Amino acid sequence: MQKQIFEIFEKSTETAMESARKISELNQRTFEKMFQQQAELATFFMDASARSLELMTKAKGYQELMAGQTALMRECGERGLSAVRTGISFATDSSTEYGNLAKENYKVAQEQLAQVSSLQANA
Repeated sequence: MQKQIFEIFEKSTETAMESARKISELNQRTFEKMFQQQAELATFFMDASARSLELMTKAKGYQELMAGQTALMRECGERGLSAVRTGISFATDSSTEYGNLAKENYKVAQEQLAQVSSLQANA
C-alpha cells in the first residue's frame, strides 16, 4: 500500500510541476501581448508628440492650431480607448485560460485523493 501511495504522490508532484509549467507559459504569453501593446502605444504617443510640435511650428494661426490639436487629441483618445479594450480582451482570455487550468487541476487532485482514500480504506 505504501508503494502505491508513493506512486500517487510522485504522480501528484509531476502533475504539479506540469501545472506550474503551463501557468508559467500562460504568464509569459500574457506578458508578451501586454508588453507589445504598451510598446506600440508608447510609439504612437511619441509620434503624436512630434506631430503636435510640428503643428505648433507650422500652423498659420490660432484656428488652424486649435483644429489640428483637437484632431490630434481625438486620435489619441481613440487610440487610448482601443488600448483599453484590447487590454481587457487580453485579461479576459487569460482569465479564461487560468480558470480552465484550475478546473483541470482540481479534477486531477480529486481523482488522486480518491485513490489514496480508497487505498487507506482497503488497508
